[in-house]
Amino acid sequence: MKIRIRRPGQLGATLRELARRRPDEAEKYLDSHQAAWEELAGGDPHEAADILEAIDEEGAADLLQELRVEDAGDILDEMHPEAAADVLEELTPAEAAALVSEMETDQAVDVIGALELEERAAVFAALDGETAEEIEALLIYAPDTAGGMMTTDLAALPVGLSSGEAIEVLRQLHGDLGSNLRYVYVVDDGHRLVGVVPFRELVFARPHTGLDDLMETGLVSVRTDTDREKVAELIQRYHLIAIPVVDARGVLMGMVTVSEAIEAILAEISEDITVMVGAGAEETVFTPVGRSVRRRLPWIFFNLIGGIVIAALISRFQSTLTTYAILAAYMPIVALIAGNSGAQSVAVVIRSMAVGDLPPGRAGRAIKREVAVGVIDGTVMAILAGLLAAATVGVFQTGSNGITPLEIGAIVFISVWIAFLVAGLVGSGIPVMLRRLGLDPALASNIFLTMTTDIFGFAGFLLTATLLLN
Repeated sequence: MKIRIRRPGQLGATLRELARRRPDEAEKYLDSHQAAWEELAGGDPHEAADILEAIDEEGAADLLQELRVEDAGDILDEMHPEAAADVLEELTPAEAAALVSEMETDQAVDVIGALELEERAAVFAALDGETAEEIEALLIYAPDTAGGMMTTDLAALPVGLSSGEAIEVLRQLHGDLGSNLRYVYVVDDGHRLVGVVPFRELVFARPHTGLDDLMETGLVSVRTDTDREKVAELIQRYHLIAIPVVDARGVLMGMVTVSEAIEAILAEISEDITVMVGAGAEETVFTPVGRSVRRRLPWIFFNLIGGIVIAALISRFQSTLTTYAILAAYMPIVALIAGNSGAQSVAVVIRSMAVGDLPPGRAGRAIKREVAVGVIDGTVMAILAGLLAAATVGVFQTGSNGITPLEIGAIVFISVWIAFLVAGLVGSGIPVMLRRLGLDPALASNIFLTMTTDIFGFAGFLLTATLLLN
Protein backbone atom coordinates (compact mmCIF):
# COMPACT_ATOMS: atom_id res chain seq x y z
CA MET A 1 0.00 0.00 0.00
CA LYS A 2 1.00 3.62 -0.49
CA ILE A 3 0.84 6.37 2.12
CA ARG A 4 0.67 9.95 0.94
CA ILE A 5 2.80 12.35 2.99
CA ARG A 6 1.96 16.03 2.50
CA ARG A 7 4.58 17.50 4.82
CA PRO A 8 8.04 16.39 5.91
CA GLY A 9 7.93 14.59 9.25
CA GLN A 10 4.26 13.67 8.82
CA LEU A 11 4.85 9.94 8.48
CA GLY A 12 4.45 9.25 12.20
CA ALA A 13 1.16 11.10 12.51
CA THR A 14 -0.19 9.49 9.34
CA LEU A 15 0.73 6.00 10.49
CA ARG A 16 -0.67 6.66 13.96
CA GLU A 17 -4.06 7.60 12.53
CA LEU A 18 -3.95 4.62 10.17
CA ALA A 19 -3.08 2.28 13.05
CA ARG A 20 -6.03 3.56 15.08
CA ARG A 21 -8.47 3.07 12.20
CA ARG A 22 -6.99 0.07 10.37
CA PRO A 23 -4.27 -1.50 12.53
CA ASP A 24 -3.65 -4.45 10.20
CA GLU A 25 -2.81 -2.14 7.29
CA ALA A 26 -0.42 -0.08 9.42
CA GLU A 27 1.35 -3.23 10.58
CA LYS A 28 1.73 -4.51 7.00
CA TYR A 29 3.11 -1.17 5.86
CA LEU A 30 5.75 -1.09 8.60
CA ASP A 31 6.69 -4.72 7.95
CA SER A 32 7.35 -3.92 4.30
CA HIS A 33 9.06 -0.55 4.90
CA GLN A 34 11.80 -1.37 7.37
CA ALA A 35 13.81 1.80 6.73
CA ALA A 36 10.79 4.04 7.38
CA TRP A 37 10.03 2.18 10.62
CA GLU A 38 13.61 2.49 11.84
CA GLU A 39 13.67 6.20 11.02
CA LEU A 40 10.38 6.79 12.83
CA ALA A 41 11.42 4.78 15.88
CA GLY A 42 14.74 6.56 16.19
CA GLY A 43 13.38 10.04 15.59
CA ASP A 44 9.96 10.02 17.24
CA PRO A 45 9.45 7.29 19.86
CA HIS A 46 6.20 8.97 21.02
CA GLU A 47 4.51 8.38 17.66
CA ALA A 48 6.01 4.90 17.42
CA ALA A 49 4.60 4.05 20.86
CA ASP A 50 1.12 5.20 19.84
CA ILE A 51 1.31 3.03 16.74
CA LEU A 52 2.36 -0.09 18.68
CA GLU A 53 -0.42 0.44 21.22
CA ALA A 54 -2.97 0.48 18.40
CA ILE A 55 -1.92 -2.83 16.79
CA ASP A 56 -2.03 -6.30 18.33
CA GLU A 57 0.64 -7.39 20.82
CA GLU A 58 2.21 -10.02 18.59
CA GLY A 59 2.65 -7.59 15.71
CA ALA A 60 4.03 -4.92 18.05
CA ALA A 61 6.56 -7.40 19.45
CA ASP A 62 7.72 -8.35 15.94
CA LEU A 63 8.19 -4.68 15.03
CA LEU A 64 10.18 -4.00 18.20
CA GLN A 65 12.51 -6.89 17.43
CA GLU A 66 13.37 -5.29 14.10
CA LEU A 67 14.85 -2.24 15.87
CA ARG A 68 18.02 -1.51 17.77
CA VAL A 69 17.49 -2.31 21.45
CA GLU A 70 18.16 1.34 22.36
CA ASP A 71 15.34 2.56 20.09
CA ALA A 72 13.01 -0.22 21.24
CA GLY A 73 13.66 0.73 24.88
CA ASP A 74 12.84 4.39 24.14
CA ILE A 75 9.53 3.33 22.60
CA LEU A 76 8.62 1.15 25.57
CA ASP A 77 9.32 4.16 27.82
CA GLU A 78 6.54 6.03 26.01
CA MET A 79 3.97 3.23 26.02
CA HIS A 80 1.29 2.66 28.61
CA PRO A 81 2.84 0.25 31.15
CA GLU A 82 0.18 -2.43 30.72
CA ALA A 83 0.39 -2.19 26.92
CA ALA A 84 4.19 -2.47 27.09
CA ALA A 85 3.84 -5.46 29.42
CA ASP A 86 1.52 -7.18 26.94
CA VAL A 87 4.14 -6.73 24.22
CA LEU A 88 6.97 -8.04 26.42
CA GLU A 89 4.96 -11.16 27.17
CA GLU A 90 5.14 -12.02 23.46
CA LEU A 91 8.95 -12.16 23.68
CA THR A 92 11.27 -14.63 25.33
CA PRO A 93 12.45 -13.63 28.83
CA ALA A 94 15.94 -12.90 27.48
CA GLU A 95 14.58 -10.65 24.72
CA ALA A 96 12.27 -8.87 27.16
CA ALA A 97 15.09 -8.38 29.67
CA ALA A 98 17.30 -6.82 26.98
CA LEU A 99 14.63 -4.23 26.22
CA VAL A 100 13.87 -3.54 29.88
CA SER A 101 17.56 -2.85 30.49
CA GLU A 102 17.38 0.00 27.97
CA MET A 103 14.38 1.67 29.62
CA GLU A 104 14.33 4.47 32.16
CA THR A 105 14.36 2.84 35.60
CA ASP A 106 11.06 4.34 36.77
CA GLN A 107 9.30 3.34 33.55
CA ALA A 108 10.81 -0.15 33.69
CA VAL A 109 9.42 -0.57 37.20
CA ASP A 110 5.90 0.28 36.00
CA VAL A 111 6.14 -2.19 33.12
CA ILE A 112 7.62 -4.99 35.25
CA GLY A 113 4.89 -4.39 37.82
CA ALA A 114 2.25 -4.88 35.12
CA LEU A 115 3.60 -8.30 34.10
CA GLU A 116 1.98 -11.50 35.31
CA LEU A 117 3.89 -13.03 38.23
CA GLU A 118 5.38 -15.90 36.22
CA GLU A 119 6.49 -13.57 33.42
CA ARG A 120 7.93 -11.13 35.94
CA ALA A 121 10.01 -13.83 37.61
CA ALA A 122 11.32 -15.05 34.24
CA VAL A 123 12.31 -11.54 33.13
CA PHE A 124 14.02 -10.86 36.47
CA ALA A 125 16.02 -14.04 36.11
CA ALA A 126 17.26 -12.84 32.70
CA LEU A 127 18.18 -9.31 33.84
CA ASP A 128 21.71 -8.42 34.84
CA GLY A 129 22.23 -8.17 38.59
CA GLU A 130 22.54 -4.37 38.85
CA THR A 131 19.42 -3.64 36.79
CA ALA A 132 17.40 -6.26 38.67
CA GLU A 133 18.44 -4.77 42.01
CA GLU A 134 17.45 -1.25 40.94
CA ILE A 135 14.03 -2.38 39.77
CA GLU A 136 13.41 -4.58 42.82
CA ALA A 137 14.33 -1.67 45.09
CA LEU A 138 11.59 0.45 43.52
CA LEU A 139 8.95 -2.27 43.25
CA ILE A 140 8.52 -2.25 47.04
CA TYR A 141 6.83 1.15 46.82
CA ALA A 142 3.17 1.55 45.92
CA PRO A 143 2.76 3.00 42.42
CA ASP A 144 0.68 5.93 43.74
CA THR A 145 3.44 7.15 46.08
CA ALA A 146 6.56 9.23 45.53
CA GLY A 147 8.65 6.08 45.87
CA GLY A 148 6.68 4.41 43.11
CA MET A 149 7.01 7.46 40.84
CA MET A 150 10.65 8.36 41.42
CA THR A 151 13.67 7.66 39.30
CA THR A 152 17.04 6.82 40.79
CA ASP A 153 18.87 8.25 37.76
CA LEU A 154 19.82 11.61 39.28
CA ALA A 155 22.90 13.68 40.03
CA ALA A 156 23.90 13.38 43.71
CA LEU A 157 27.33 14.73 44.72
CA PRO A 158 29.13 15.00 48.07
CA VAL A 159 29.12 18.40 49.75
CA GLY A 160 32.92 18.75 49.78
CA LEU A 161 33.38 19.07 46.01
CA SER A 162 34.12 22.30 44.17
CA SER A 163 32.03 23.33 41.16
CA GLY A 164 34.87 22.39 38.79
CA GLU A 165 35.18 18.93 40.31
CA ALA A 166 31.41 18.52 40.25
CA ILE A 167 31.22 19.32 36.54
CA GLU A 168 33.93 16.79 35.79
CA VAL A 169 32.03 14.10 37.71
CA LEU A 170 28.81 14.99 35.90
CA ARG A 171 30.59 14.80 32.58
CA GLN A 172 31.46 11.19 33.34
CA LEU A 173 27.92 10.42 34.52
CA HIS A 174 26.14 12.14 31.64
CA GLY A 175 25.36 8.93 29.77
CA ASP A 176 23.67 7.39 32.82
CA LEU A 177 21.65 10.49 33.72
CA GLY A 178 20.11 11.09 30.31
CA SER A 179 17.68 14.00 30.48
CA ASN A 180 17.56 14.02 34.29
CA LEU A 181 20.37 16.55 34.73
CA ARG A 182 18.09 19.35 35.90
CA TYR A 183 19.22 19.72 39.49
CA VAL A 184 22.37 18.59 41.24
CA TYR A 185 21.55 17.32 44.71
CA VAL A 186 24.16 17.70 47.43
CA VAL A 187 24.48 14.97 50.08
CA ASP A 188 26.58 14.45 53.20
CA ASP A 189 28.67 11.41 54.09
CA GLY A 190 25.53 9.47 55.02
CA HIS A 191 23.93 10.32 51.66
CA ARG A 192 21.44 12.54 53.46
CA LEU A 193 20.10 15.41 51.37
CA VAL A 194 21.54 18.76 52.47
CA GLY A 195 21.03 21.03 49.48
CA VAL A 196 20.41 21.47 45.77
CA VAL A 197 22.21 23.39 43.01
CA PRO A 198 20.42 24.13 39.73
CA PHE A 199 22.62 22.81 36.92
CA ARG A 200 22.69 26.20 35.21
CA GLU A 201 24.19 27.87 38.29
CA LEU A 202 26.79 25.14 38.59
CA VAL A 203 27.92 25.63 35.01
CA PHE A 204 28.38 29.39 35.41
CA ALA A 205 30.06 29.24 38.84
CA ARG A 206 33.80 29.76 39.22
CA PRO A 207 35.68 26.42 39.21
CA HIS A 208 36.93 26.66 42.79
CA THR A 209 33.58 27.62 44.33
CA GLY A 210 32.43 24.93 46.75
CA LEU A 211 29.06 23.23 46.40
CA ASP A 212 28.26 24.28 49.98
CA ASP A 213 28.49 27.92 48.84
CA LEU A 214 26.30 27.38 45.78
CA MET A 215 23.61 25.11 47.16
CA GLU A 216 20.19 26.12 48.41
CA THR A 217 19.36 24.51 51.73
CA GLY A 218 15.70 25.44 52.10
CA LEU A 219 14.61 22.95 49.47
CA VAL A 220 11.27 21.17 49.16
CA SER A 221 11.33 17.38 49.36
CA VAL A 222 8.91 14.49 49.85
CA ARG A 223 9.08 11.14 51.61
CA THR A 224 8.95 7.85 49.75
CA ASP A 225 5.41 7.21 51.07
CA THR A 226 4.03 10.63 50.11
CA ASP A 227 0.87 10.30 48.02
CA ARG A 228 1.23 11.20 44.36
CA GLU A 229 -1.44 13.91 44.63
CA LYS A 230 0.68 15.70 47.24
CA VAL A 231 3.80 15.30 45.08
CA ALA A 232 2.06 16.85 42.08
CA GLU A 233 0.66 19.65 44.24
CA LEU A 234 4.14 20.59 45.55
CA ILE A 235 5.70 20.55 42.09
CA GLN A 236 2.95 22.83 40.84
CA ARG A 237 3.02 25.15 43.86
CA TYR A 238 6.78 25.74 43.79
CA HIS A 239 7.15 25.58 39.98
CA LEU A 240 9.70 22.76 40.17
CA ILE A 241 11.13 20.70 37.34
CA ALA A 242 11.75 17.84 39.77
CA ILE A 243 11.39 17.17 43.48
CA PRO A 244 13.77 15.04 45.60
CA VAL A 245 12.52 11.97 47.47
CA VAL A 246 14.01 11.04 50.85
CA ASP A 247 13.39 8.30 53.38
CA ALA A 248 12.55 8.71 57.08
CA ARG A 249 16.21 9.48 57.89
CA GLY A 250 16.56 12.11 55.17
CA VAL A 251 18.61 9.87 52.88
CA LEU A 252 18.21 10.82 49.23
CA MET A 253 16.41 7.97 47.43
CA GLY A 254 15.53 9.51 44.07
CA MET A 255 13.53 12.28 42.45
CA VAL A 256 10.15 12.73 40.80
CA THR A 257 10.19 14.72 37.57
CA VAL A 258 7.48 17.10 36.41
CA SER A 259 6.55 14.69 33.60
CA GLU A 260 5.84 12.01 36.21
CA ALA A 261 3.76 14.51 38.17
CA ILE A 262 1.67 15.27 35.09
CA GLU A 263 1.15 11.54 34.53
CA ALA A 264 0.11 11.23 38.19
CA ILE A 265 -2.49 13.97 37.82
CA LEU A 266 -3.92 12.32 34.70
CA ALA A 267 -3.89 8.96 36.48
CA GLU A 268 -5.79 10.44 39.45
CA ILE A 269 -8.41 11.94 37.14
CA SER A 270 -8.92 8.70 35.23
CA GLU A 271 -8.92 6.73 38.49
CA ASP A 272 -11.66 8.94 39.92
CA ILE A 273 -13.76 8.41 36.80
CA THR A 274 -13.50 4.61 36.94
CA VAL A 275 -13.85 4.35 40.73
CA MET A 276 -16.99 6.52 40.71
CA VAL A 277 -18.82 3.86 38.70
CA GLY A 278 -17.35 0.86 40.50
CA ALA A 279 -14.60 -0.14 38.07
CA GLY A 280 -11.09 -0.88 39.32
CA ALA A 281 -9.00 2.09 40.40
CA GLU A 282 -6.21 1.21 37.97
CA GLU A 283 -8.32 -0.52 35.35
CA THR A 284 -7.72 0.36 31.71
CA VAL A 285 -8.54 -1.15 28.34
CA PHE A 286 -5.29 -3.11 28.70
CA THR A 287 -6.33 -4.79 31.97
CA PRO A 288 -6.87 -8.57 31.62
CA VAL A 289 -10.52 -9.58 31.30
CA GLY A 290 -10.52 -11.80 34.38
CA ARG A 291 -9.12 -9.06 36.60
CA SER A 292 -11.69 -6.54 35.32
CA VAL A 293 -14.53 -8.98 35.97
CA ARG A 294 -13.37 -9.57 39.55
CA ARG A 295 -13.17 -5.83 40.21
CA ARG A 296 -16.54 -4.93 38.72
CA LEU A 297 -18.81 -7.78 39.83
CA PRO A 298 -19.02 -6.80 43.53
CA TRP A 299 -20.36 -3.35 42.67
CA ILE A 300 -22.78 -4.73 40.08
CA PHE A 301 -24.01 -7.13 42.75
CA PHE A 302 -24.42 -4.15 45.09
CA ASN A 303 -26.54 -2.52 42.38
CA LEU A 304 -28.65 -5.67 42.20
CA ILE A 305 -29.28 -5.53 45.95
CA GLY A 306 -30.20 -1.87 45.61
CA GLY A 307 -32.64 -2.75 42.84
CA ILE A 308 -34.29 -5.39 45.02
CA VAL A 309 -34.65 -2.84 47.85
CA ILE A 310 -36.30 -0.39 45.43
CA ALA A 311 -38.60 -3.13 44.10
CA ALA A 312 -39.61 -3.99 47.67
CA LEU A 313 -40.42 -0.35 48.40
CA ILE A 314 -42.46 0.01 45.23
CA SER A 315 -44.42 -3.15 46.07
CA ARG A 316 -45.62 -1.43 49.25
CA PHE A 317 -47.63 0.90 47.02
CA GLN A 318 -49.15 -1.81 44.86
CA SER A 319 -52.71 -0.75 45.64
CA THR A 320 -51.99 2.84 44.57
CA LEU A 321 -50.43 1.67 41.29
CA THR A 322 -53.32 -0.73 40.68
CA THR A 323 -55.85 2.06 41.13
CA TYR A 324 -53.87 4.72 39.27
CA ALA A 325 -51.80 2.87 36.65
CA ILE A 326 -50.86 6.15 34.97
CA LEU A 327 -48.46 6.84 37.86
CA ALA A 328 -46.07 4.21 36.46
CA ALA A 329 -45.59 6.37 33.36
CA TYR A 330 -44.47 9.46 35.32
CA MET A 331 -42.56 7.73 38.09
CA PRO A 332 -39.17 7.37 36.24
CA ILE A 333 -39.03 11.10 35.47
CA VAL A 334 -38.28 12.00 39.08
CA ALA A 335 -35.38 9.56 39.53
CA LEU A 336 -33.94 10.39 36.12
CA ILE A 337 -33.58 14.16 36.50
CA ALA A 338 -32.69 14.01 40.21
CA GLY A 339 -29.96 11.46 39.49
CA ASN A 340 -28.47 13.78 36.88
CA SER A 341 -28.43 16.67 39.37
CA GLY A 342 -26.77 14.51 42.02
CA ALA A 343 -24.12 13.33 39.56
CA GLN A 344 -23.25 16.97 38.89
CA SER A 345 -22.75 17.56 42.62
CA VAL A 346 -20.54 14.47 42.93
CA ALA A 347 -18.40 15.59 39.99
CA VAL A 348 -17.94 19.13 41.32
CA VAL A 349 -17.01 18.01 44.84
CA ILE A 350 -14.61 15.27 43.72
CA ARG A 351 -12.92 17.61 41.25
CA SER A 352 -12.47 20.22 43.99
CA MET A 353 -10.93 17.60 46.26
CA ALA A 354 -8.61 16.39 43.50
CA VAL A 355 -7.15 19.85 42.82
CA GLY A 356 -6.91 20.77 46.51
CA ASP A 357 -9.70 23.37 46.50
CA LEU A 358 -11.73 21.62 49.20
CA PRO A 359 -9.84 21.19 52.49
CA PRO A 360 -11.75 19.35 55.25
CA GLY A 361 -12.62 22.62 56.98
CA ARG A 362 -14.60 23.83 53.96
CA ALA A 363 -16.55 20.61 53.44
CA GLY A 364 -19.63 21.82 55.31
CA ARG A 365 -19.76 24.99 53.25
CA ALA A 366 -19.48 22.98 50.03
CA ILE A 367 -22.37 20.73 51.05
CA LYS A 368 -24.54 23.76 51.88
CA ARG A 369 -23.71 25.23 48.49
CA GLU A 370 -24.69 22.05 46.63
CA VAL A 371 -27.91 21.76 48.62
CA ALA A 372 -28.73 25.37 47.73
CA VAL A 373 -28.07 24.65 44.06
CA GLY A 374 -30.22 21.53 44.33
CA VAL A 375 -33.09 23.48 45.90
CA ILE A 376 -32.99 26.20 43.22
CA ASP A 377 -32.63 23.75 40.33
CA GLY A 378 -35.24 21.52 41.97
CA THR A 379 -37.73 24.38 42.22
CA VAL A 380 -37.32 25.28 38.56
CA MET A 381 -37.47 21.68 37.36
CA ALA A 382 -40.35 20.83 39.72
CA ILE A 383 -42.43 23.63 38.24
CA LEU A 384 -41.58 22.62 34.67
CA ALA A 385 -42.10 18.91 35.31
CA GLY A 386 -45.36 19.56 37.17
CA LEU A 387 -46.71 21.70 34.33
CA LEU A 388 -45.71 19.17 31.67
CA ALA A 389 -47.23 16.32 33.66
CA ALA A 390 -50.47 18.25 34.10
CA ALA A 391 -50.56 19.09 30.40
CA THR A 392 -50.01 15.51 29.23
CA VAL A 393 -51.91 13.40 31.74
CA GLY A 394 -55.09 13.57 29.70
CA VAL A 395 -53.28 12.18 26.65
CA PHE A 396 -51.70 9.19 28.42
CA GLN A 397 -54.28 7.90 30.87
CA THR A 398 -57.28 5.72 30.07
CA GLY A 399 -60.03 4.24 32.18
CA SER A 400 -62.41 5.56 34.81
CA ASN A 401 -59.90 5.87 37.67
CA GLY A 402 -58.20 8.93 36.26
CA ILE A 403 -56.04 11.59 37.90
CA THR A 404 -56.79 15.23 37.33
CA PRO A 405 -54.11 17.50 35.84
CA LEU A 406 -53.90 19.38 39.15
CA GLU A 407 -53.29 16.17 41.10
CA ILE A 408 -50.55 14.79 38.84
CA GLY A 409 -48.95 18.24 38.62
CA ALA A 410 -48.83 18.48 42.43
CA ILE A 411 -47.46 14.95 42.82
CA VAL A 412 -44.68 15.53 40.31
CA PHE A 413 -43.84 18.99 41.70
CA ILE A 414 -43.47 17.79 45.31
CA SER A 415 -41.57 14.58 44.51
CA VAL A 416 -39.15 16.31 42.09
CA TRP A 417 -38.41 19.10 44.57
CA ILE A 418 -37.69 16.65 47.40
CA ALA A 419 -35.60 14.40 45.12
CA PHE A 420 -33.45 17.35 44.03
CA LEU A 421 -32.91 18.39 47.64
CA VAL A 422 -31.80 14.85 48.51
CA ALA A 423 -29.61 14.62 45.38
CA GLY A 424 -27.72 17.79 46.29
CA LEU A 425 -27.22 16.63 49.87
CA VAL A 426 -26.18 13.07 49.00
CA GLY A 427 -24.16 14.00 45.90
CA SER A 428 -21.95 16.36 47.89
CA GLY A 429 -22.08 14.42 51.16
CA ILE A 430 -20.93 11.00 49.90
CA PRO A 431 -17.42 12.11 48.81
CA VAL A 432 -17.00 14.11 52.02
CA MET A 433 -18.07 11.14 54.16
CA LEU A 434 -15.77 8.75 52.30
CA ARG A 435 -12.81 11.09 52.78
CA ARG A 436 -13.50 11.34 56.51
CA LEU A 437 -13.49 7.54 56.66
CA GLY A 438 -10.06 7.55 55.06
CA LEU A 439 -11.36 6.13 51.76
CA ASP A 440 -11.09 7.40 48.21
CA PRO A 441 -13.80 10.11 47.86
CA ALA A 442 -14.66 8.78 44.42
CA LEU A 443 -15.14 5.19 45.62
CA ALA A 444 -18.34 4.09 43.84
CA SER A 445 -19.88 7.50 44.61
CA ASN A 446 -22.05 7.30 41.55
CA ILE A 447 -23.40 3.89 42.58
CA PHE A 448 -24.38 5.09 46.07
CA LEU A 449 -25.88 8.23 44.56
CA THR A 450 -27.92 6.33 41.97
CA MET A 451 -29.34 3.98 44.58
CA THR A 452 -30.33 6.90 46.83
CA THR A 453 -31.93 9.01 44.09
CA ASP A 454 -33.78 5.96 42.76
CA ILE A 455 -35.17 5.21 46.22
CA PHE A 456 -36.33 8.77 46.77
CA GLY A 457 -37.39 9.10 43.14
CA PHE A 458 -39.59 6.01 42.93
CA ALA A 459 -40.66 5.48 46.52
CA GLY A 460 -40.94 9.22 47.23
CA PHE A 461 -43.12 9.70 44.16
CA LEU A 462 -45.46 6.87 45.16
CA LEU A 463 -45.61 7.99 48.79
CA THR A 464 -46.54 11.51 47.69
CA ALA A 465 -49.17 10.13 45.33
CA THR A 466 -50.62 7.89 48.05
CA LEU A 467 -50.87 10.76 50.52
CA LEU A 468 -52.50 13.14 48.02
CA LEU A 469 -54.86 10.74 46.32
CA ASN A 470 -56.19 8.79 49.31
